[in-house]
Amino acid sequence: MTDLLIDAGNSRIKWARAQDGQVVGAARATSHEAIGDLLDEWQAMSTPPRRARMVNVADATIAQRLADWLNTHWAIRLETVETPAVGGGVRVAYSRPEQLGTDRWLAMVGAKAAGYAPACVVDCGTAMTVDVVAADGTHQGGLIAAGLSAQQIGLAHLAPALPTVEWSTRAAFLTANTQDALVSGYLHGTALAIQGIVRRCMQSSDARLTPVLTGGDAPLIARYLDMDVCLRPDLVLEGLAQLP
Repeated sequence: MTDLLIDAGNSRIKWARAQDGQVVGAARATSHEAIGDLLDEWQAMSTPPRRARMVNVADATIAQRLADWLNTHWAIRLETVETPAVGGGVRVAYSRPEQLGTDRWLAMVGAKAAGYAPACVVDCGTAMTVDVVAADGTHQGGLIAAGLSAQQIGLAHLAPALPTVEWSTRAAFLTANTQDALVSGYLHGTALAIQGIVRRCMQSSDARLTPVLTGGDAPLIARYLDMDVCLRPDLVLEGLAQLP
């Protein structure tokens, strides 16, 4: 039987099934507003999972709704994972490990299990996080910045006259209108920020770091990078699959 893995982020819920420590098939994702569609997909499964594990950085009501559904329909207790001081082969740098987002810890667990460590793990979600993990799993620390959607929401709040834009897989760098200028600023600006951060981490490390991109916006941002990276959009779920 398989396990059900759930990554409840700030804006989306990703899930996949896993067997023997490996994610099986492609992960699925839905917005918080469309959680009903996710539950319909689970209802259509021919075979229920043996257990369900979740990392949750979203509102507690999301976790409770999923937990109630799993208990009612499959008689499964939802297991919520928290960040330990040491776990999954990773030793957390924070003096208070519980303050490190569990998704960040699991991304490092996934990167180490996949053989990327020493690595610079960049998670491109609502928040953009960067963490460096050594070959032996020692967390070197990290940073947090605004992701694409957070940048747009924040700017719209401060400058409501600016238009809302859609992301593009091909955006010019220098533009001649406000709409395209915003797209360029968000996409090229974020890519350049990631490149600068990763290179700074590399310069500060005695070991050669492997840049690993994960998160919902990773495939899009990777198109604008002028550096080689390992693209693993579902690294948090991969890390969750590694836990006993």
